[in-house]
Amino acid sequence: MEEWLARLAARDDGAREEAQEALGELLGTGDADARERTARALLGELGRPGSKLVGPLLSLLQACWWPPQVSLAATAVQAVLAAVTRVEAEGQDVEHASQVLAHVCRVDPSQLSVLEGAFGHPHASVRSAMARVVGRVGQAALPWLPRLFALLEDEEPVAIAAVESLGSLAPLAPGDAAPRLVEQVRKAEGARLYLAIVSLRSLVEERRQGGQSLPRLADLEPALLRTLEEPEPPSRLEAVALLGLTGPVSQDALAALRDSLKDPSPSVAASAAVALLRLGAPPAEALFLLKGQLGPAAAPDLQAAALSALMDVEPATLFRAKGMLESVVRDSTGPTRDALRELLASLG
Repeated sequence: MEEWLARLAARDDGAREEAQEALGELLGTGDADARERTARALLGELGRPGSKLVGPLLSLLQACWWPPQVSLAATAVQAVLAAVTRVEAEGQDVEHASQVLAHVCRVDPSQLSVLEGAFGHPHASVRSAMARVVGRVGQAALPWLPRLFALLEDEEPVAIAAVESLGSLAPLAPGDAAPRLVEQVRKAEGARLYLAIVSLRSLVEERRQGGQSLPRLADLEPALLRTLEEPEPPSRLEAVALLGLTGPVSQDALAALRDSLKDPSPSVAASAAVALLRLGAPPAEALFLLKGQLGPAAAPDLQAAALSALMDVEPATLFRAKGMLESVVRDSTGPTRDALRELLASLG
């Protein structure tokens, strides 16, 4: 074991890869004693102050150590928490650490009470790991929601991780999670804003598909209209899509969606067209935009944007575009025509 660990720290790429492969096989072997000895040795090195193998060991443990032995659960929690204090809060090592901790909590739920104290840890990397763990543990982590809400006000890497986990837990606690996500849409920027809108869109789509009522989304519309001014196209795309899913909307919102038909991003423009169709707005402008993007003379990126926006659209909305789609099919050839034929076939 000492030899493999030494090779894991070697400068030679081949030696490191050989060590990773060998240790990964030992962590996943059917020999229970060998598995436990290997895991114990790796956790011992991981928790050792000054170890230079934190990244490789966390990567190995998250990828190959499943299920973790219950007998090593407490040791793993202490080793991982100690190791995370020595890495960057937004790095891949924190992601791997959170996955290891979540795996441990699944086999030994008693470790949840041990981890609770880590939410207020002085190291941002530990708080970031805890924010990620919450979303991976699932139902058992619902009592931690208040702690997760507090991390939304933390420094950016921690807050981003908290928003991501909040989105994962939103289907389990929509009444608690949705208002917090709306709050993030109102005041956040950049990656945090994008994640909040994506999480809300996923929640709304899931509940619509399940025939469930939507959670309370007070003040979401003005926040989404503000997002339409964001410089990054992905945030604008998610905002127009969510407006289309949460209607009815105001006249201001309908006007903003019509303006978005001229968005420089073809994907945003196509998504705005679908949103207008969903909301029951007069269809002429939306259908004109989609027909132009789908037509045989359109560039491939325009055709791809329109097709992406139309995929998985509910039949009632797609039916409003049926005549336009049939017209495009008559004039088109190749993959675009085939994809549109499939969409039309789904209408029966």
